[in-house]
Amino acid sequence: MIDGSQSKISDADNYNVEIVAIDGAFQSGKLTKNIKPGYHTVHLSTTGPLRSRKAISTLVYPLVAKECIRYVVTAQHGPSNKDAWEIRVLDERPIPACTPSPVEPEVAVVIPDYAKPSSEVSCLTANELTQQTTPVVLLNSVAACIKSQDYDSAISGYFLAGAYAYFDTLRVPNKPSHEVVELIKKDSIWTLSALEQQNFEQKLAEYLGSEQKQAACSWVTTVGEPDYVPMYMQQHQADTAVITNTTTELSTEIKNTLFKATLTDYLGCP
Repeated sequence: MIDGSQSKISDADNYNVEIVAIDGAFQSGKLTKNIKPGYHTVHLSTTGPLRSRKAISTLVYPLVAKECIRYVVTAQHGPSNKDAWEIRVLDERPIPACTPSPVEPEVAVVIPDYAKPSSEVSCLTANELTQQTTPVVLLNSVAACIKSQDYDSAISGYFLAGAYAYFDTLRVPNKPSHEVVELIKKDSIWTLSALEQQNFEQKLAEYLGSEQKQAACSWVTTVGEPDYVPMYMQQHQADTAVITNTTTELSTEIKNTLFKATLTDYLGCP
């Protein structure tokens, strides 16, 4: 659990933080949020006063979350005449009545062919992204854009990749199949150096802090709902000999409903 609601009352420069986004998914200004174990990029916004319009209100909190742990995070501001602040972790404590899963030995990760692009993917600009661009291509494009420091294109691809992957989880009912998205990330953006990832996360934080959420919502809406068969997700199941094509069974009305759910539940669009 990420908990931004327990700032130190005894410290006048310590404030609560709001959760702006987690792994690219917008949040509605919540102070606490349950997350899955593993690596996350959490964007936090201070509730403390900022006097300058140029002051940064959102910062990145990279977190390798462990099971059954509450992470108490706050905004530590500088002296009252300065806008500078940093994320401060006040506490990491066990959550009562929560039992961690048994520790399993690490297994080497193998990326299946269906989770890889068929050819090398270069950095795709926002104008080059379409309804046919799958998360496999999108996430590899994001990695290429980050490498070339084209952060505008990287951010566009990142939001569309997250939205399309979420949409696919809604239309592919087999939950274990959804885990393929993590494999694609491991084979793309997670292969970047720590510095490259940090630079992108900071650019993303600046974007989120500039109140451009509505712009991201409008752009994804303009591109529209996915228009491809999510074979990358359908093939990721115990019995790969049996591949269920669920998309052919969905009517236009249902797909429109799922896309609206993606915009509201994943991106947090109004």
